[in-house]
Amino acid sequence: MDNRRYIYLDEVDSTNTYAKSLAKPLTDFSDGGQLLIIRAGKQSGGRGRGDKAFFSNHQGGLWASIIAPISDISKHFEHNRAVSLAILESLKKIDSTAPISIKWPNDIYWGGKKVTGVLLENSPENPNVIIIGFGVNVNISNDDLPKDLRERATSVLIETGREQSLDQLLGDIISGYQKYINIDPPAVHKLYSSHLYKKGHAAIVDGHAGTFVIVELDGRIALDTARGRVFCHSGTLQFLPEQE
Repeated sequence: MDNRRYIYLDEVDSTNTYAKSLAKPLTDFSDGGQLLIIRAGKQSGGRGRGDKAFFSNHQGGLWASIIAPISDISKHFEHNRAVSLAILESLKKIDSTAPISIKWPNDIYWGGKKVTGVLLENSPENPNVIIIGFGVNVNISNDDLPKDLRERATSVLIETGREQSLDQLLGDIISGYQKYINIDPPAVHKLYSSHLYKKGHAAIVDGHAGTFVIVELDGRIALDTARGRVFCHSGTLQFLPEQE
């Protein structure tokens, strides 16, 4: 990667927080559509949605953020969709038969367990960029995971028994993101929709219970409820126990 567009830190509180500190002086950042990628060996204060703590204080994970140009904040979900597909595709290159799927709005699952979290944030100081953070559990053993995560999180190492090159995986993800962000959105969305986790299952989002039908082109999730179809722009997707 071009060193002018790539920053590596041995340790940082959060690559997204660090990216925000850089976004303000990048007044001409969107010129030419270049990306700035920040990667950390580990994070001391990794965050997920709603500032929830995100496990990332281990050297075996891929903890990174992309600062990317954005023409309009309404295109936020296009970046979410592009990076989600890029991560899924990159993991599939490691194991083509792996049951990898996208859990709306910002997780990647390997089977029934989370392997990646994604966090997109705006930069108030520079509305022309978006910060796309992601953490992939790569060379992390089951013993490395906090005990409270072992039932619901996994890693590439746990699933395949093999360690992977973090640099190679990051390169694949960046290439995939650049590919998908430049493809016609409806075409990308059709592919995204085909990889959704537990589509058709009973679920609840922000108090709305029903059947998870689809994610719309603009990123809204659609649930068929007893009161009709409901659309949610954001929230936590929780799946209900399967009926016998």
